[in-house]
Amino acid sequence: MDTNSGVNMTDIKIKNRSLILEILKSENLSRKDISETIGLTPAAVTILVNEMIQEGILMERGQIEGENKVGRKKVLIELVKEFKYVIGINIEREKIDIGIADLKYKFSKFTQLELKADIDVEKLMDMIYNQCITLMWDMDLSKNDILGVGVGIVGSVDQENGISKHAYGLWRKKVNIKKILGAKFNRPVIVENNVRALAMAEIECTMHKNIDNMIFIKFGPGIGSAIVLNKRLYYGTNNSAGEMGHMLMNPDGEECRCGQKGCLETVASIGTIVNNVKIDFNTVNMPVLNELCFQEKENINADNILEAYDKKDIEVRKIVDKALAFLSIGIVNIYKIYDPKKIILYSDFFKQQEIINKLISEINKLASNSNIGDSLELSSLDSNRSIGGVAIGLNEFFYKTGGYIA
Repeated sequence: MDTNSGVNMTDIKIKNRSLILEILKSENLSRKDISETIGLTPAAVTILVNEMIQEGILMERGQIEGENKVGRKKVLIELVKEFKYVIGINIEREKIDIGIADLKYKFSKFTQLELKADIDVEKLMDMIYNQCITLMWDMDLSKNDILGVGVGIVGSVDQENGISKHAYGLWRKKVNIKKILGAKFNRPVIVENNVRALAMAEIECTMHKNIDNMIFIKFGPGIGSAIVLNKRLYYGTNNSAGEMGHMLMNPDGEECRCGQKGCLETVASIGTIVNNVKIDFNTVNMPVLNELCFQEKENINADNILEAYDKKDIEVRKIVDKALAFLSIGIVNIYKIYDPKKIILYSDFFKQQEIINKLISEINKLASNSNIGDSLELSSLDSNRSIGGVAIGLNEFFYKTGGYIA
C-alpha cells in the first residue's frame, strides 16, 4: 500500500481549494468560470465548491446570463467574507496599529496605540492583547471567530519560530512573540518583519497585486525594504535579504542603530532629515520653518519640514535634497541587482509631488541609460499598517490552507 498517496491527494486538494479561494477574493464567478480560470475539470470544481458551501466558506449569490444567453443561467459563487476574521498588528518604535479584518481584507475595527520608551515586553504584550479583546467585544466576536493573529514588527525576525530577534528602538533581546500571544489568544500567531508584511499586503490587496517582481521600500524614521520575486517574499540564506536601509554608504560614517557604521538610513531616512534640520536650525537660516515650529526646535517634525520645503525654505531644501541624493544611490544599487518590474515607495513623504520628482531626477542622473525612474510608484496602501499583519495572517491561516482551519 502506498502510504504517501493519501498525503499527496490531501495536498492536491488543499492546493485546488486554495486556487478557488484566491480567485474568489476579487470577484464572484460561476463554477464554469472557476473551472476555466484555474484549469480544473467542472466536476472537480463542483465537488470542491459544494464542500466549501457546506462549510460556510462559500455561498451561491445570484445568477447571470450565459454567453450565448440560451439555457441555464450561471449561478455565481461568492466568498463569505465574514466567515472568519484575522487580527493584524503592526509594532514600530513609536506606535502600534491594531485592526480586525474579514477574509477580503476589509477592516471592521482599527485602533492605534502610542508607545512609551523602554516599555516592558510583558506589559506591551498585555496592552496589545487587552486592546484586541476590546475590539472583538465591540464586534461581538469570540476567539473562535478569529483565524489567527498576524504580527508585523520592526527589525530582524525569525519568521519560522515567531521570534523578534532585535526590534530596533524597542529591544535588543530575543522575544518569542508567537509563544506569548499564542498563549494569550489560544489562536495561531505568525510573526514577520513589518516591511515584509506590508509588501505582502501590497501584492495581495492593491492595484499592484498582478506584479510578480518588485522592491518594496518603506521610508520613515528608518529605511526598510522587502524583495518580492515571483509573487513571493525573498528572504535570502540568512533571512536578511532586502536590508536596503543597512546598505553601506560610508564605512567611516555615523553609527547606525543596527551597530554598523555608515548605513543608508544614517544619511537618508526621515529620522536623519529631522535630526539634521534640528542641528542646523536657527531663526535666521530657516525662516519658514521657524514660523511653522513656533521658534522651538523641539517642535520640528517631518510634517513641518515638508511644508517648509514646499514653501522654498532654502536650508531645509538643501538637507532634504541631500538625503534624496543618498536614497537615489541606494535605489539604483538595489535595482541593478534585482531588476524588478516596479519599485514601490511606502511613505507619506513622497506624496508631495516636488519631492518624488526630485528623487526621480536624482535616480535618472545616476542611471541615465536605464528606465529606473519610470519603475517607481507610490504604494496603494493607506496609513493603517496593521494591514501587513492581516495579509500575512490570512495567507498563512486561510488561503494557504485551502480554508481548512487549525
